[in-house]
Amino acid sequence: MFKTRLLLVLLTVLLGACQQTSSPSTEVGFVINGVKLTEPPAVTMKNGQMLVSSAFIEEHFQKKIEAVIPTTETGNSSSYYSNKVAVLMYHDIGTEPAPGTKQLSSERFESQMALLKENGFQVIDIGQYTDFIKNEGAVPDNAVLLTFDDGYESFYKVAYPVLQKYEYPAVNFVIVSAIDNRTGLAKLSWDQMREMQKSGMSFYSHTYDLHHYGEANAAGGNKPLMTVRLYNQAIGGTETDEVYRKRIVDDLALAEKRLKEELGNERGVLAFPYGAFNEEVLKELEPLGIELSFTVKEGLNTAGQVNGFRINGAQDGETAEQLIDKLKRAGKPAIAEGAVGIRIDGEEAAFTGVRSAKEGEGLMIPLREFCNSYHIEVHWDNKKKLVSLGA
Repeated sequence: MFKTRLLLVLLTVLLGACQQTSSPSTEVGFVINGVKLTEPPAVTMKNGQMLVSSAFIEEHFQKKIEAVIPTTETGNSSSYYSNKVAVLMYHDIGTEPAPGTKQLSSERFESQMALLKENGFQVIDIGQYTDFIKNEGAVPDNAVLLTFDDGYESFYKVAYPVLQKYEYPAVNFVIVSAIDNRTGLAKLSWDQMREMQKSGMSFYSHTYDLHHYGEANAAGGNKPLMTVRLYNQAIGGTETDEVYRKRIVDDLALAEKRLKEELGNERGVLAFPYGAFNEEVLKELEPLGIELSFTVKEGLNTAGQVNGFRINGAQDGETAEQLIDKLKRAGKPAIAEGAVGIRIDGEEAAFTGVRSAKEGEGLMIPLREFCNSYHIEVHWDNKKKLVSLGA
């Protein structure tokens, strides 16, 4: 009890000192998801940062914020995050990667898999992940989903034996046309995939044949086929909206058809080539039976995150130990020196420049730090004195 009271006294003194060095409240307009607030919150500027009240964040972003004083004590807990899933992303694995290639060495890959087990990470399968995302099903602390892109044969020859050794399931997103037509670097065969399914491996869509760039304009600029309206030199113009939509839908539908025919897939899951997508594409997924999709943007996934984040497990120059450390820290924003700790929805965070607010408004929180931590887009129009926020 005495320790609790002492912490509260220290926190009051610390936050009070922060308040004395801040600028007065500033009038700023706010737009949230395209809607301008009729009663925007008062904001405060401190050391170049814009601060808003925790009451404002709780109201508009459904986050419960409490004040704490962070400690450097680590304790004995091996829980790095709860009710979240880290999705690791891989591509090609090689026993002796040639210089200049993007292959991940088999040695580094196996080190990562060993360290996952040693550090208490729990590898789950796509069924558990889907139930968590779609139905808020339970997942263990430190849950990890392993994913591979492109359907390289090295998944069967190199990665698969390692995954079997550690009894890990994994997902491979295959470019279906490359499997059907045996094009490009050596790819998996349908027979190999059927064999691996029996040991917990799953195979889903990386599109049928959209894993390319296409001409976007007369100047020759190229963009991913998934999101570009292709430029037609013959007519001197780009695809119509309807032609673009049909091209995307037909490709995704064919990929789903072939995966069902060959592997008996009962659910649709898609990894976007290059991580490229737009709102138009997202609207087409559900009618095609595609329940989940994945980008290449880093972050942890929470229930309801149907377009998932992934963490690159083959980052150039990153050691196996550094990847594990990244996973451990993924659920917690870094604590900067002198930062005041806060607890958001029960999980500790730490933002620089937190200060006390007037009665009834709790704390003043650095807006941009909060938005960066929760993947909320924030734009500041200095001329109009307008902040735009969007999920």
